[in-house]
Amino acid sequence: MNTDRHLPQSLFSRLSLFLLGAFFILHTVTILTVADFFERHMVQNMLANHSATIALCVRMFEAEPAQSRPALMSGLARFSDVRVKMLDEKPDMPQGTDTLSRFFLEHIREALDDLAAPGQQPRAMQAQVRVIILGKEAGQWASLFERFFSLWDVSGSFDARLTIELADGSWLGISYDGPAHHAHLEDMPFVVLGLEFIVFAALLLLIVYRLVRPLRTLARAAEKFGSSQRLPHMVPDEGPSEVRHAAQAFNAMQKRISGIMEERERVFAALSHDLRTPLTRMRLRLESTPPGTFRQKMLEDVQSLHSTVEMGTAMTQCRRHTEDRVKVDMQAFLESIVEDRREMGQDVTLAGPELELLALVYPVALRRCLDNLLDNALRYGREAVLSASVQTLPGRKSVLRVDIDDKGPGMDPALLEKVFEPFFRVEGSRNRHTGGHGLGLSIARSMAGLHEAALFLENLPQGGLRARLELPLMDERRA
Repeated sequence: MNTDRHLPQSLFSRLSLFLLGAFFILHTVTILTVADFFERHMVQNMLANHSATIALCVRMFEAEPAQSRPALMSGLARFSDVRVKMLDEKPDMPQGTDTLSRFFLEHIREALDDLAAPGQQPRAMQAQVRVIILGKEAGQWASLFERFFSLWDVSGSFDARLTIELADGSWLGISYDGPAHHAHLEDMPFVVLGLEFIVFAALLLLIVYRLVRPLRTLARAAEKFGSSQRLPHMVPDEGPSEVRHAAQAFNAMQKRISGIMEERERVFAALSHDLRTPLTRMRLRLESTPPGTFRQKMLEDVQSLHSTVEMGTAMTQCRRHTEDRVKVDMQAFLESIVEDRREMGQDVTLAGPELELLALVYPVALRRCLDNLLDNALRYGREAVLSASVQTLPGRKSVLRVDIDDKGPGMDPALLEKVFEPFFRVEGSRNRHTGGHGLGLSIARSMAGLHEAALFLENLPQGGLRARLELPLMDERRA
């Protein structure tokens, strides 16, 4: 099972996703930790405040005579959350052993000591405290989901039960119920944490971009060199050591491949040049011989060799292309090609909607590419239909798609790519008498490579062959 299809395709996107995801989890845990700290701190402050209130109530009951205490209890019940009752005997209530109960009891003792008269003996007391937040007692962890979304919720409850011995030996029972507030957005430095996340995420994306940029440059250089087989600018030696080593190896490989191809072209050009003179002498000598079948066949062979030499020379000139790119009105450009063909009596038509496009191209090279494709279509299909449109390919920029369809016999699918090799001829599947020299399509692909364009063949469902050129549009402008 391939799980990569569910992930972003680029290295930058994947690294950013993984690192930002990890940082988001870490940041969420940090926020929850801070929230827990605030919650504990606020609960302790709440208990400290309640302990002062309860200590004051105890002092009030000790100051009142026994007959006035019922009225005091009624007043407290009406105007506060504190409920008090007098106990006839020492209650059987165990002391709470949890942290909050001990903390609460300690603060009540301190508050009573502050209000006690000098020399007063310590009094007996027990306390049990429960603080409920999100269905959990304070100090317990709720689920991650509950705690994260509880930042927007302030609900909670406080429940305390105390028994305290008064100075006269009687016992006072106190219960205190009320809401409990916990840490939420208004109490936390949430803005600071949010700004911290944004700044760190931006720095993280910048670092990932800086790490991935040399790889993008290397990939673009490899694609350009592979499609055009021309030496592009050297890949900058920058980035981590592994990327620098890859760039150095790629630059060295470019130099070696370019050197081999240039040497091959020099040899081929020299052979073509040296063959011209003997072929010319052979033709002149044959023309001086008496007419006949033998003479005619020999002249045809010499002419075929001469054409092959000329095509080979043209092939070597493809890589020595020095033409400048210019902006061309593609509709007028294609119309001129079709018009020239029709003036020569060839059945070539231009179909499709009218283009309104200025494209940056090598006009001579592009015309030669299309001329070779038209020659191939007319040689095997007798007529050709040329059409062009602007298309947007998945994950790529817009391209100018030029199709040349013929009415010929088509081609074996296994040979659709092989025919672009120099001197390869498909005599078995195409016209057996006019097979050409096997260089036209090879030159056409070389000319397409100058534009970093894709050129391929495909059989048409209704019969015939289609040559498709997909030319990337760089700095294009609508006319």
